[in-house]
Amino acid sequence: MTLSSFLIALLFGLTAAAVAAACTQFIRDYVPVSSRLLRFKVHIAIAGLFGLMTPIIAHHPAEFVGFLLVGVGCSLLIVVDVAVHRLPDRLVTATFAGLLLPLCFAAAAEQHWVALGRALLISLVLVAGYFILALITPAGLGLGDVKFAAVMGLFLGWFGWSEMLIGTVLGFILNGLAALALLIRHRQPRTQEVAFGPSMVLGAILALIIGQ
Repeated sequence: MTLSSFLIALLFGLTAAAVAAACTQFIRDYVPVSSRLLRFKVHIAIAGLFGLMTPIIAHHPAEFVGFLLVGVGCSLLIVVDVAVHRLPDRLVTATFAGLLLPLCFAAAAEQHWVALGRALLISLVLVAGYFILALITPAGLGLGDVKFAAVMGLFLGWFGWSEMLIGTVLGFILNGLAALALLIRHRQPRTQEVAFGPSMVLGAILALIIGQ
C-alpha cells in the first residue's frame, strides 16, 4: 500500500467514525445507557474499520458514499443487535436507502445497470430465502434478520452472485461458531439466541476479501 492510498483509507476511516459518532443518538433509543457497547463507543470503532475498507472496494464517487453509509448503518445495527437482539426497522430502512441511492447514481454514471439490477434481484432472493428459514426455524432467525438480508443482498449483489453465496454461507457458519462458543463457555444450553446481524456483516466482508 502506497502512502497516498493509506492516507485516503485513513481519511475514509475517520469520516465513517465521525458520522457514526454523530449518529449515536439513534442507538441510544434502543440500547441501555449502561451498556458497555455504548460506553466504549464500539459502533464508532466498527464504522472506522468499514471506512478503512471503503477505498479498496469502491471505484466511483457514488460507491464511496454508498459503502461508507452502509458501513455506518451496519455499525449501529451491530451494536443494537448484540445489546438487545433487535434490528430496528428504522435503522435497517435508512441503511438500505443510504446504499441504494448512491448505487443508482453509480449505475447511471458508469452504465452499471446490470450490476444494479442484479443487486436488487439478489436482495429480493435473500429476503425470500431468509423469510422461509425464519418460518422454519423462528428461534434461529427473526424478522429483523429477514429485513436486514435486503441490505446484505443489495451490498453483495453489487459485486456478484458468488460474493452473495460466499457471504451468506460464511454468515451462517460464523453464527454457528458463535453459538458453539457460548455453549462451551457456559457449559449449558442457552435459551437466548445469538445475534445474527454481526455474522451476516462479517460474512459479507470476508466474501469481498476472498473475492479481491
